[in-house]
Amino acid sequence: MLVERTVSPGSSVSYVVCVQNEDPFEPITLSVSIADVFEDVNGVYILQETGTSPFSLSSWVNFEPKVVTVPPAGEGEIWVTVSVPRGVTGGRYGAIVLEPYEDPRSHVHELTAPFTFRMASYIELTIAAGTLQREAHISNFSLQPSCEWPAFRRMVGDEALVFTAEVSNVGNVHVVTRGTISIQTEEGRMVARFPLGGGRGVILPDSTVALQSVLRRALTPGKYTAWAIIEYGGRRPAVSEISFTITESDIQAQEASAEPLAHFTVDPEEIDVIVRPGALSNTILEITNRGSEPIQVDSRIVPLAFSLAGEILPEEERGESPDWITLNPASFTVDPGRSRRVRLMVRPPRDAVGGHYADLILTSKGEAGTTETGASILVFAGDEIKKSGTVEVADVWQEGDSIYCDVLFTNTGNYHVSVGLDFVLRRVHEGYIDEETGRVVPRSTEALASLTLPPGVNPVLPGTQRAFSFQIPAALERGEYEIALRADYGGAEPALTQLAFIIEEGVN
Repeated sequence: MLVERTVSPGSSVSYVVCVQNEDPFEPITLSVSIADVFEDVNGVYILQETGTSPFSLSSWVNFEPKVVTVPPAGEGEIWVTVSVPRGVTGGRYGAIVLEPYEDPRSHVHELTAPFTFRMASYIELTIAAGTLQREAHISNFSLQPSCEWPAFRRMVGDEALVFTAEVSNVGNVHVVTRGTISIQTEEGRMVARFPLGGGRGVILPDSTVALQSVLRRALTPGKYTAWAIIEYGGRRPAVSEISFTITESDIQAQEASAEPLAHFTVDPEEIDVIVRPGALSNTILEITNRGSEPIQVDSRIVPLAFSLAGEILPEEERGESPDWITLNPASFTVDPGRSRRVRLMVRPPRDAVGGHYADLILTSKGEAGTTETGASILVFAGDEIKKSGTVEVADVWQEGDSIYCDVLFTNTGNYHVSVGLDFVLRRVHEGYIDEETGRVVPRSTEALASLTLPPGVNPVLPGTQRAFSFQIPAALERGEYEIALRADYGGAEPALTQLAFIIEEGVN
């Protein structure tokens, strides 16, 4: 049903599409073709004629046969090859389409109204070359009572809250989204946090998809603010907020606006500053308005902190920010299609030695709601940068035909680092003495699987940890095994560790 691959320019991908005929008595003959793929606002893939999508891979695909006959209760195969040309990057998409074959020499179709259908096997191709532009933003965020949604009303009644965030992918490759809704009272107390959207969460380039969730639990009367937070693989999530009021008899909620939310970017998204304590450092930031209306931008600077998974923590969990990092001007306007330059000033006090980290948050409020973006500020004050770290296996277990491993990297230095991991699973063969020859056979290992995780988009800050998880398809027999890990983080030498474990019959 779906083939996902990451390839290099000039390479090729081959695979087999299998189709099963579940009729025990009649064969079926199917024609095979290639189609382009679009994604509608509900996240449904729509088949289109080839060459109509700017992200089409139809011209790269060869397949055989063009017509396949599947015997009763049998299986047919279509062999597919995708040849990627050189000089391309980003995402390309298409589908192998199967539908009932009509013999052009037959005249039966003139006398009958045949039932017809189409099935598709989709292809999502990522070409890893040059720059993969992962850029998504929330184009609309709304809240409506369930009584206005007939499909939801039948299931949850009239008083549930339906949150809808329309996410637009303006990059050159598909993104995988994971959304969250957070709700706070007027006093800032968190009252709810739950997932937004569902399914695979994939959004193709040039597509806008509505992510929805329903809150069944009734909120007490009062004023609230809701945030939609969409992780999509970029350096920071897309964020939007709306306010609403719950009364004894009504929900005064914001409906979807005809005007899109403000869409603006900041460059650079990460500011790396090395400065002496007591000295002043200036960085110029460029804020670009990609919308069609002027926007007012306000700023604030808060501490920067990441979760174990490398995601930016909610603002209420970050503590106090340093007062010696400022933006000038702190508020400004940007005309549509234009850019505005602002100055970020860093002046650490004389006793501020080591790494200091802040988050510049830029917000724009409009009739459609509020959007947010920003930049990470990484400051090192002093002369001696120390990069050091350790890596350890936190857990390993076997489940089904796979081995799962959780790994922790700890930054023990005074500077932020980006971490890449190499993972190897080995079978251990213990040494022994051959009784016939008396020869000593030394202990040896056999590599069964290996994986490499490239550095993530967000660094590991000093004194913090980052978690990595591996899943290795491997049905292990009884015996001794070991896991070897290498963490490269830019230090003088990598962090290394090994862990031995034994698989016993029926026991992890």
